[in-house]
Amino acid sequence: MITLENLNLLDNDGIALIKKIYNDSFPHSERRPFDTMIDLYNRHQKFNIQLVKHDDKVIGLLTFWDLGEFIFAEHFAIAAETRNEGLGAIAMNLFMDEQTKPIILEVEIPVTTLAERRIGFYQRLGYKLWDDYRYHQPSYHANENPIPMYLMTWGKIALDKKFSEIKQLVYTEIYNY
Repeated sequence: MITLENLNLLDNDGIALIKKIYNDSFPHSERRPFDTMIDLYNRHQKFNIQLVKHDDKVIGLLTFWDLGEFIFAEHFAIAAETRNEGLGAIAMNLFMDEQTKPIILEVEIPVTTLAERRIGFYQRLGYKLWDDYRYHQPSYHANENPIPMYLMTWGKIALDKKFSEIKQLVYTEIYNY
């Protein structure tokens, strides 16, 4: 059984597990420093970290922001040893079922097989790829370049009509850019 649970900051084992999954799943350029992420969770009401559990064992993490009009899913990862078993799709569907607002997320431009697979994963779940809009993920680290990305959406949100507004809100709230 897959469940999503908010991270308990007193759960050192859970924190250690998601730190490993986070660091193993995302390149340095696509992740904020882990301690900064934990600090954000501790002090920022809009930001959430959830553990993805399978039969009470932590197998992944999901971080997201409630930005009022929509949810911004910042990081979603399943541990390498449990990938390709359909657990990620179950977890993401569970997350989507819990939301009353549209969801926006970033994906890498499909120049690698892995990036193509990731886009396909989200499309199979009902996300729309907005590949006509130029978007860059601001760097999490000083003196590093932004990363070209695409945005994907799920739910009723008119990204085509509100792209500039949404992009500015994401840049301001999430990246302090």
